[in-house]
Amino acid sequence: MPDQSLDEILSAAESDGLISAEMPFGRLCRAAGLAPQDMTPHALDHLASAASVASLQSVSQLALAEMLERLGPAPRNAELAEALASGLPQDLLEEALRLPGGILRTADALRAAAVDTPAPPPAVFTAGPVDVALEPSLLAALREGGEVFFLQSALPAAATPARVVDVAQAVSPDGFEDGFLVSAIEAAAAQMKEGVILLTGLGAAVMALGLDYGSDDGIAAGAALTALVRSAATGTAFSAAHAKPLGLQARKASTKRPCQVLILPIVDPMVALPECESDAAAPVRAVLTYGDDAPSLTRAARLGLAARAPEALPGVLDQISHAGAQDLETSLGTARLRDRGFTEAALDRVSRALGEGLPLNAAFSRWVLGDEIISHDLKLTPENFDADGRGVLSAMGFSRADIAKAEAAIDGAGEALASRALQECGFVLDVSAEDEIRFAAACNKVLGGGVTVPVSARAGLDMAEAITADGLSAHLMGHRSPPGDDVRDRMEHILSLAEELAEEADTPQATPEFTEARSAARTRLPDRRKGYIQKATVGGHKVYLHTGEFDDGQLGEIFLDMHKEGAAFRSLMNNFAIATSIGLQYGVPLEEFVDAFVFTRFEPAGQVTGNDRITRATSILDYIFRELAVSYLGRDDLAEADVTHDGLGRGAGDATREPAPFTEEAAQIISRGFSRGQLPDNIVILDKRRAEKQAESDLDDESEELAPPPYLEQGCEACGSFTLFAVGEDGDTACDTCGEEGRLSR
Repeated sequence: MPDQSLDEILSAAESDGLISAEMPFGRLCRAAGLAPQDMTPHALDHLASAASVASLQSVSQLALAEMLERLGPAPRNAELAEALASGLPQDLLEEALRLPGGILRTADALRAAAVDTPAPPPAVFTAGPVDVALEPSLLAALREGGEVFFLQSALPAAATPARVVDVAQAVSPDGFEDGFLVSAIEAAAAQMKEGVILLTGLGAAVMALGLDYGSDDGIAAGAALTALVRSAATGTAFSAAHAKPLGLQARKASTKRPCQVLILPIVDPMVALPECESDAAAPVRAVLTYGDDAPSLTRAARLGLAARAPEALPGVLDQISHAGAQDLETSLGTARLRDRGFTEAALDRVSRALGEGLPLNAAFSRWVLGDEIISHDLKLTPENFDADGRGVLSAMGFSRADIAKAEAAIDGAGEALASRALQECGFVLDVSAEDEIRFAAACNKVLGGGVTVPVSARAGLDMAEAITADGLSAHLMGHRSPPGDDVRDRMEHILSLAEELAEEADTPQATPEFTEARSAARTRLPDRRKGYIQKATVGGHKVYLHTGEFDDGQLGEIFLDMHKEGAAFRSLMNNFAIATSIGLQYGVPLEEFVDAFVFTRFEPAGQVTGNDRITRATSILDYIFRELAVSYLGRDDLAEADVTHDGLGRGAGDATREPAPFTEEAAQIISRGFSRGQLPDNIVILDKRRAEKQAESDLDDESEELAPPPYLEQGCEACGSFTLFAVGEDGDTACDTCGEEGRLSR
């Protein structure tokens, strides 16, 4: 096969999402190249310590960065001496003083290092039963955030070239495109030679073929797909027994290739193949997806339904697309809502919001209904319902029981509706741990080893032992647990003592800027305000951030909307946003919130999609306040992606001129947060330029009110715009658009 043909095949497969770009195996699996060892108390203690050290290193770097930032760009020697007495390391201060501006530059470097702190290497143990005496140490290491592999054999080296193949993308409405799949894998294997093919998407492929994951036919199809990939990658034969479940012809053995085929959970599948709907040999976890317009079935679910019950597919898709209206009717009743003043326009907005996956509280909030509907139709004060849809419903006569019942009916209703529709067509979506192990074992038998099964925290060590007993490898990913009640109580006592000591020493507890910003009175936001909405996903969980701004462009309120979460978690996030908004309106600087909540760690966490500056977050709060810091404080040190723009989302290199600085005049019409503090290069503040020209010619009459003169009929010789106006009475002119000065042509 010519090289040009190989490149063309791989390029087409990559564009279709069938195969990923080539990358080192170490980027896809953190256990790459690590030899399995026997589990010992020392190894588990080392794992827990390494996870704790990584977390401590990140926290320490942030604390040191904060100490340096408090010193400002040019601190005096007395301030530096006080910082040393407060605990600032002398070596760090000397390093920061080496270069001009080194204080803040060093602080930025420390924050960047905290973001990029690598996770400790995982512990790789030989697969087998876990010693009962070691279980407490293993669980303690997982609670510290440790990562554990139980491997039957060592994995390839980290530098080994690898590609990921999403076999589900080979299933199309026309059937299984085995020719395209085989050609792509053969091309990848020929190009990488001694590389690794990572097989993923098996659960989605089985569903797309119209089969149940845990059924005998589904397991046979999964094994057959694995055998086909192995045959294409290594040149081995594809037997008739494996070809039969897929309706294919057997394949004879061809030229042997040293390429390996493995099935294991990928570190970040969204980076390798963003459209993949199931990981490795795991089943499909969700059959509902949210698009820009309306919810729908995932690709695998649509293809599976078309294969099993094609006559039911249009009705199911229509039912899911109108799930918002159905949820509204089921939960509260559109007739009851109309009786209480909700118009058709309001009901349509709420239905669309529910269809997009927003919870009930967000769907009835001010951001969805709008001020006009709340004030004119419902006769309520919009300011009282910024992010409180429950308050709107309560004010319109719905009881707490009605609202709670409606929230329970809507929570997860879309996913439940889609699952129920597939089940009515004969699909079995409830997959047990035993079925998952049977499926993985069948694939492992085809490959002769090399299948690793992820174990969730909910399944625990029992499932891990069952996996290894079947000849499979297991992967356990721990999560760092939050501080316990005893730690929180002790910290509250310590902070209380610190406040008392500060009062005794007559030392202010906050920075001068924070003290000056505080106000005894609350500053209300204008009735018509600016802001922006940022939609993103954090660890696979969709988050909507809404902002509201004061007249000068400063942040005055935030609202957080999420879906797929429990009612308790959503309520906490909504009330947290309200508390933050009240603090901002009472003068608490945004910097204080940012310093308090960035890099907090709790689930959901992980990859961030939909945000052009932030790619990973340690928690929802970490993502929210890093986004606000980048947009309103210019804190580019908290962003991983370096994106330059001219205020309209274009790269700086594409701009026709440099963006103007963000002015107070621009703050009246443009959201400071949305433009990230930069004035778009196609916005010209005419009144300001005219006022400057008029001020130059009327210095003797400073008290006279500026009146904009009419534009002249003559065009500007510099830019051609008809925005020329007279300056004084001597025939001098100036252009509002480009600022060119001249004299009136005679």
